[in-house]
Amino acid sequence: MIENAIPRGNTCRNLVRTAMRGVALLALCAAGAAWAGPLALVGDRQLRQDVDLLKAAGFIEGPVDSWPLPWAQIDAGVSRALAGQALDPYLKAAVDRLDRLGGLAAQPIVVNARIAATNNVSVARDFGTLARGKVDAAASAEFNGSNVSIAIGAGVRSNQTGSAFNFEPSQIVVRFGNWAAYGGFTEQWFGPGHDGALLFSNSARPFPKIGIKRLMPDPVDLPVLRWLGPVRLDLFGGVLNDDRDFKNSFVVGTRLSFSPTPRVEIGLNRAQQLCGRGRPCGASQIFNSFLGFGNADNAKPGLEAFIAQPGNQIAGFDLSYTRRFGQTTAKLYLEAEAEDFDNIILEQCMRLVGVTLTGPWGGNGATWMANVEYSDTLAASFFNGTPLESITGGETVYPASAYSNFLYFSGFAYRSLPIGHWTDGDARNLVISAALTDSGNRRWYGSVRSVHLNISNTGNPPLPGAFYDPVSLPNNVISYRVSANSEKFAILTAGAEVPTKLGDVAVEARYQSDSPNTPDRRAGRFGVEMSLRQRF
Repeated sequence: MIENAIPRGNTCRNLVRTAMRGVALLALCAAGAAWAGPLALVGDRQLRQDVDLLKAAGFIEGPVDSWPLPWAQIDAGVSRALAGQALDPYLKAAVDRLDRLGGLAAQPIVVNARIAATNNVSVARDFGTLARGKVDAAASAEFNGSNVSIAIGAGVRSNQTGSAFNFEPSQIVVRFGNWAAYGGFTEQWFGPGHDGALLFSNSARPFPKIGIKRLMPDPVDLPVLRWLGPVRLDLFGGVLNDDRDFKNSFVVGTRLSFSPTPRVEIGLNRAQQLCGRGRPCGASQIFNSFLGFGNADNAKPGLEAFIAQPGNQIAGFDLSYTRRFGQTTAKLYLEAEAEDFDNIILEQCMRLVGVTLTGPWGGNGATWMANVEYSDTLAASFFNGTPLESITGGETVYPASAYSNFLYFSGFAYRSLPIGHWTDGDARNLVISAALTDSGNRRWYGSVRSVHLNISNTGNPPLPGAFYDPVSLPNNVISYRVSANSEKFAILTAGAEVPTKLGDVAVEARYQSDSPNTPDRRAGRFGVEMSLRQRF
């Protein structure tokens, strides 16, 4: 085994421990009057839709395609909307919903509790929160001070490998000026996609991490940089502490997003996977990983050079364009993420493209939304399949490449699920969805997906020598985590989210015409999920 030949290093693990202690020390030193909870978290579809509406109307300024989103930015947009002239009823309803949630986040103590139950855990995971086990319950209490927010919580799930208990609702956020440092199990979502994100999404359970985020995306008042418009930097590092080939390997996520015009948002994204028990983790590996030059992400001749590589890297960009046509808002977006390939030239691209339309339904404050989104995670040259494909290498595809790696055989995954798009690599997904939020803030929604998992079907692990160097191919390589064989099926979904005196009740029904890991047979299944969430 290669792992046994590699010197052990603790540099990365020590860095994480030191940073965690720093966040805790800042929290102990902070005290004062209450302030708004700093971060609006991933998982609330209606919240995200309302943010996009206010962004399109010009009230929320700066990038909004990276979550969690600072409440400071949302609250500023709500204040602009309330201070102006009379709003259309559907915009006023969105402002009121955000104002109510912002007021809740501003309380000195906020309690969150959620319980969900389902007979079949969903294969697909969009921006919303869905159960990860047949029974999934969690609760937390968040304490907000002038410069610190501490959320203490725990959860329990059935049908989980290992302990059923988790501490995922827990998080510490410390504010200093226009920045916030955080530590805990904060979920990340990079990019404008609604049914998935290629780099970081909620596909897998959140792993423990520390990070820093710019709260208000003010422009940088320097030559050239001011042309970028409002700018936000997101940077975090986390530990993959699950059962894998190189345990406690380290993941770094970086996103620089900016809005050169109010209608355009651009995001530059990067993920690094490095260190881990049994992997070299010295200063040179860490430096070379961040530098990114050379052939740092691909196999080199010779075992010694292969072992010394700094790690796995994925990088790319996303772009969204928003425009209002009367009372209808249209948002076009795309995302491309790829393996770093020889001196930061992006190759082996995964692609996602979509359009969202939103507008009023009648004149009483109801809102409709429609979305079409297509993703392709079969790594290929950027323009593959288009008239421009010769620019980036012609009809070139790289099966078993996306989310898999020569060095980290468990791949870009956590607890056996991809950290990026829920379909995993070598997959295509087309989704058409719609939602209606009525004047009573009840949300009714539905979708249809056409899914093709594991298109290449190269084996799990892939055929020796086909896509991997036989010298470096161990017996525990994992290429496809969602389905070990090719599966093509449809998923139909219909649901409702209804506010009640007891809390927010959600019911979702799902039917899929086949299932992962069912070769040579059809295995359709029907699922119902019910949940109750209370916030006070």
